[in-house]
Amino acid sequence: MKLSFSYGEIQPGQIQLVGGKGQNIALMHQEGFPVPPGYILSAEAFRMTVSEAKVGESLTTFLSPDISYKALEEVGELLRSSIITMAIGEETKNALRQIYEELIPSAPTGLIVRSSATVEDTPKASLAGLLASFPDIRDFDDLVVAVRRCWASIFTTETHIYLKEQGLLKADIGVAVLIQAMVPAERSGVIFSMDPVTGDSDKVVVEAIFGFGEEIVSGEVTPERYVYSRRRGMIVSRKLGRQAEFITPAGERKPVFEELKLMPKLSDREVYDLAGVGVRLEEIFGRPQDIEWAFSNGTFYILQSRPIVVGERYEKLFPQIGEHTVLLRGVGVSPAVGSGRVRIIGADGVPEVNPNTVVVAQRITNDLAVNLRRAAAVVTDEGGATSHGANILREFGVPCVLATGNATEKLREDQVVTVDGFRGVVYEGDLAIRVSEISATPETETGIFISVLVPEKARHIAPFADGVSSLRNDYFMLESGVHPVKMIKEGLGTYLEDNITNGIIQTLTMFGDKPVWYKTMDAPTDEFRRLRGSEDPEERNPLLGWRGIGRELEEHDMLKLEFRAIRRALIKVGGNLGIKLPFIRFVSELRNAKEIVREVGLRPHQDVKIGISVENPAVVFTLGDFINEGIDFISVGLSDLVMCALALDRESQKVADLFRPDHTAVLRLLEEISSIAKKNRIFTCVAGESARNPAVLPYLVSVGFDAIGVSLSFFAEIKREVARIEDELQGTGHKVVRV
Repeated sequence: MKLSFSYGEIQPGQIQLVGGKGQNIALMHQEGFPVPPGYILSAEAFRMTVSEAKVGESLTTFLSPDISYKALEEVGELLRSSIITMAIGEETKNALRQIYEELIPSAPTGLIVRSSATVEDTPKASLAGLLASFPDIRDFDDLVVAVRRCWASIFTTETHIYLKEQGLLKADIGVAVLIQAMVPAERSGVIFSMDPVTGDSDKVVVEAIFGFGEEIVSGEVTPERYVYSRRRGMIVSRKLGRQAEFITPAGERKPVFEELKLMPKLSDREVYDLAGVGVRLEEIFGRPQDIEWAFSNGTFYILQSRPIVVGERYEKLFPQIGEHTVLLRGVGVSPAVGSGRVRIIGADGVPEVNPNTVVVAQRITNDLAVNLRRAAAVVTDEGGATSHGANILREFGVPCVLATGNATEKLREDQVVTVDGFRGVVYEGDLAIRVSEISATPETETGIFISVLVPEKARHIAPFADGVSSLRNDYFMLESGVHPVKMIKEGLGTYLEDNITNGIIQTLTMFGDKPVWYKTMDAPTDEFRRLRGSEDPEERNPLLGWRGIGRELEEHDMLKLEFRAIRRALIKVGGNLGIKLPFIRFVSELRNAKEIVREVGLRPHQDVKIGISVENPAVVFTLGDFINEGIDFISVGLSDLVMCALALDRESQKVADLFRPDHTAVLRLLEEISSIAKKNRIFTCVAGESARNPAVLPYLVSVGFDAIGVSLSFFAEIKREVARIEDELQGTGHKVVRV
């Protein structure tokens, strides 16, 4: 029986013989990619060894889906010990000696021995980093030991759990071994031929570190990250990493010189070349690929390529929350969101976690990731979106934010947080809604409106809320993950229109005759650029860029589609519906928007109310002109107003401490809005999470704003607090005038 195969001998469909990693490396060699010299020890050698070890009963027990955790650990230890200690057959030993003698003369830095399981690196499972690899092998006896340890690594508790979760325990599992000359890596990294978080097939993600690549796939360091757009043929995003040390092929740790820490690890040309490798391998294998590379002596070597395995995306876009609730920003690696209590863990031991636990660690190892599959979320100091741990968490659909820099220092044990694995943000508090708290809220003279992203989630609050300050269309228009303009161009606009119509009908039905303000599209360009088919420009500060009603007036078809959906909803159920025009800058924008309202067959101010969102000081000082043009209500976007008034990027952590909704200038702007609105008897609401800031909320109530708008999560809390403030003002004889 032949047990040793060169790359050129491998034929398509031989994964049961050489495993996923071996099959893929052979195909890449045959396609002309530079791969390290090597051979593959067939999985038949593994099967022969297992058979000779007479561990069939233990193997059956290990692969049982009903085995207890304790029994699993015991039988796994027995299997690993049996495989590691027993002598291998002469046929296998001869095959290994032949491989060793062929490779070692051309391997000055030794050999690397890598597991290649028959269920590994397939479209169904990556087993990313769960099986063993052994570098720096320099003599034959060490090679034999490394091969046996590769075989044994299939019998770990973490591997059993992974295979069970992926439905692969009944698969015919074998372990081939890939034996290669080591590449003395000067730089290493990973290529993802699509963005694994957003699913954007236009984007190729390239990450890089100095030295041997183990630290990038293990999550030890935060790599340098580049995002390349195929359509635009350019790098559209760069992010520096953090790397204090690097590992040599011999396993030695050496410091990164200070002058190198801020130097790019890849030139633009190198990023283009690596992105091209990703695109070509995706074409060869027929699906998006996760690729490991190493650079040595002027050559980029491709070490492996596997299909990207991604768990189900159950939401595409999550609501933005006020800046004062943002605790940390990092790299989002999974399109999911979760909340719970923080548990900070160290490097030792595997914690018991449940769906209410947010695990916080310095980094996530591959084996640890498997044990965190039930966690509410995971947050780390270091790591990258392409690490093995990130891959596994993404496959299990666990919300995950890596590379925050200081999560283990900034977050507290038992602190309640929400983790947005799509945007890479950790928020203060639990953004889930507790129905029991809602019905106990007191009456208030100030209306408490809510912001609605997904109508169904507002069902329990609708009877108690006084209106909807923003029925946001992000979910209706962006849930497909495809840019809405692309959908319209491809004749799929009807899908969007139906989606918006149904969302408005559902909301109007829940809220009856209470005001519901539909907010037209206001996602900034960086949000749109996450979507497939996006041609949005890269802006240095998207929050002050091409957004709001000004953008939609340029994309006439999209705005008209929204207004048609509004008309259809009103014809179907009627209701107290208003159109809120966001981030408006000029009176002409109001005038032009109303003209499009008329084009779809609606009468502004009669069939549907028209209002504006005041978010910059220029509008405050020209508010009279907007009123003369005709508006039915005013909504103040307080977070944006603070940003514009104080010239602070509201998403920048560097200036987060300066973001003050109670700044004197902001309060004067609010007073001016309230005064003008009262004189003209126009209903006014202050919306956004900054409105609930304890330093500014009493002021909003005291100057007589008609309503406060908050997200669903904080409705009950703010309703109670406003009631308390109103009682306090009444006790002091303060008279509040409202429209």
